This record gives sequence, C-alpha cells and structure tokens, in this order.
Amino acid sequence: MTFKSLKITRPDDWHVHLREGNLLKAVINHSTRVNQRCIVMPNLNDPITTTLKGIDYIKKINLLSNNNFSPLLPCYLTEDLDLIDFSKGLDENIFIGAKLYPNEATTNSKYGISSTEKIYPALEILEKKDKILLIHGEKVDSEIDIFDREKYYIDQELSLIRKTFPNLRIVLEHVSSKYGAEYVNYSPNIAGTITPHHMMLTKKDVFLDKSINPHHFCMPVVKNEEDLIALRNFATSGNKKFFLGTDSAPHPIEFKVPNLKSKPGIFSAPCSIEIYASIFDEEKSLDNLEKFCSINGPKFYKLPVNADQIELIEERWTVPEYTIHQEIKIKNFMGGKELNWKLKA
Repeated sequence: MTFKSLKITRPDDWHVHLREGNLLKAVINHSTRVNQRCIVMPNLNDPITTTLKGIDYIKKINLLSNNNFSPLLPCYLTEDLDLIDFSKGLDENIFIGAKLYPNEATTNSKYGISSTEKIYPALEILEKKDKILLIHGEKVDSEIDIFDREKYYIDQELSLIRKTFPNLRIVLEHVSSKYGAEYVNYSPNIAGTITPHHMMLTKKDVFLDKSINPHHFCMPVVKNEEDLIALRNFATSGNKKFFLGTDSAPHPIEFKVPNLKSKPGIFSAPCSIEIYASIFDEEKSLDNLEKFCSINGPKFYKLPVNADQIELIEERWTVPEYTIHQEIKIKNFMGGKELNWKLKA
C-alpha cells in the first residue's frame, strides 16, 4: 500500500518525561504539538509521592500547555508510601496508577524499590481499584550484565508480582528486548510500550571503543539487532498488546558526557511521531500505525479514543539538531538528520 499522506486518530504518549522548572518550559510544546494525552513520569528531583505534589505538578504543566492537552500522572511508589493518601489520589483521578522504579535503576530512582514485597499493600490497592502498575523493568545488581537487566527483572520480580496479583493490570514500559516483548505478548493483563529509539539503535550505536555516544545512552540500554527486529515486528504488527511510549527524556547537554556517568535519556519528542511513521513505512505497515499510536493504549487504559485526527505527509525534512530555551540546550534525537515523514501543520 502506497501513501503520500496519512490521517490517523490523534495519538497519545503513554510514557514521557516533561521534567520541571525551565526544562519543563523548554520541552513541553514538543509533546503537546501532537499528543492529546501523555503519561508524565513522576521521577522529579522531589518525586511525586503524594496527592498534593501531584496536584501541584499537573497545575504547572497545564499552565504551560494548550487547553486540549491532558497530562496523566502515576504516583511514584516508595516503600513508605502513605497508603491512605495514595488511595485517595487514585479515587480522585489525581493518579492514573503507580510507577515502580527499582532502586537506582535510572534518573531520580534513589527513592525506588529495593524490596518488592514492601509495596504489596500498594499493589493490592491498585488491583482492587483496577488501576495500572507501570514498571521500569530492570533488575539492578552488580552481578547482572547491563544488557540482561530486563530479563532478570521479568524472571525474578515481575513474574512474582503477577503470580501474587493475577488481576493487576501492568504496563512493562520501554520494552527493550526480544525476551521482554515475547513475555508481554504471551502473558495476560500486561501490555508494553515501545520507544522509537529501541527500534532504531543497537548497542553498537552507543558503546564505542573507549567511550559511549551519550545521546544514544538510555535506560534500559538498547540491545542487539535481534531485539530491535523483534520490537519492530511486534510494534508494526497491529498487536493490541503494544503501544506508543516514547520515553522521551531530555537532559541538558552538559549532563550528556561520553562515559557511563552520562545521564541516561534520549530526547525524541521533537520528531517522535515522524520516526514512528518512518519505521512503520520501512516495515510496510503504515496501515497499522494508528492502532499502535492511537488505539491500543487508550483501550488498555480503559480510556476513550481521541476524537480528532492528525495528518502526516511523506516529505523529507531535517530534524533540528538542538532544542534551545534560554540557557538550556538539549540534543534532539535524530538531530541534523533527515526523516521521510512529517507532521502536517
């Protein structure tokens, strides 16, 4: 099937980092330019662990975004979470669910979970209220290779959570491996988001001879070609288990140093929908783009599908190399490179 232009239902981004302060101001319009809703990550410098923090953060986002944009916020799970306040936040739709960060797995995860059993009371509340558990699925251990963290988390932690709470609905975010994608595909009550960069990069694009490319460094790290191919196949197949989640994660360039002390995160919001369209085009699956971007996510979250549409056109354009706002400078993913699809203004 040949396309010159393509209209799809307006998408949502089910995993994005909008950050805070001036960084929030720098990046907000890139996500709101196309998405009706975004699940905004709660791992701020002072994580969103209470309803009051949640209300305050949503207000800050709404002040900077257009009226048609709806931020959706999960509560940051900690081992000493106020369960009464947490339950209230879910009931009043301040929180769409809860986010599980393993301790020290990624940016601002030092307050995350070291013992999954300690958050069982919170997971019981989520299951009872039919709310979503969003998981950064990596097992952090000095004995575990960085490329195997997802598999170990699935085998040692996620499988136990699912056995203990069989009716809990779970999103394994930024699925990064063939193993993880197959696990999601064959397991009930679980879905997965797939980022553009995990469908475009392998570890050869990150890990160089004696350094790393910091602008391709993320958590979970990109992996092998067989993982990239599997993720492409699942995403572009129309499979209802998988949907759009960019994990667009900006950091100012001074924090993106060429070694493992670099802040993990890839900022793809300036061109994410265009990258997805290009990938689906390459895989000859543009007819499934709408399912992945606009249908599968809201159905899993039991939310209405958006009413309006966006239009993408087949036109070569160059992604700006940087996003700059006042003193903040961020490297854009694919910055300086051409893409074949463009959002029609």
